[in-house]
Amino acid sequence: MNIAAIAVKELQALWQILVVGLVLGAGLPALFALGIRSLNSGRVAVAGGLDGEETRASTAGTIGAWLCFAVCILAVAFGIVVIVWGKKLFGV
Repeated sequence: MNIAAIAVKELQALWQILVVGLVLGAGLPALFALGIRSLNSGRVAVAGGLDGEETRASTAGTIGAWLCFAVCILAVAFGIVVIVWGKKLFGV
């Protein structure tokens, strides 16, 4: 193999590492923050108690938050599975 072919292979590997790092390093926390944000958007006033008016998240905001949290939980669970059983699953 010549030097150019080796450099291309190394750049492809570097690109894959960069994408995975961005998705897992910044993407999952951003998705979690989006879930928290969706719980706060479109709040609906409900009957207040002694402390005054209370609010709750809208139905769409709650569903969106649960979807974001579910993706985060699945990613964490997948990471644990890879750490524990990675050699058996992927043969590496």
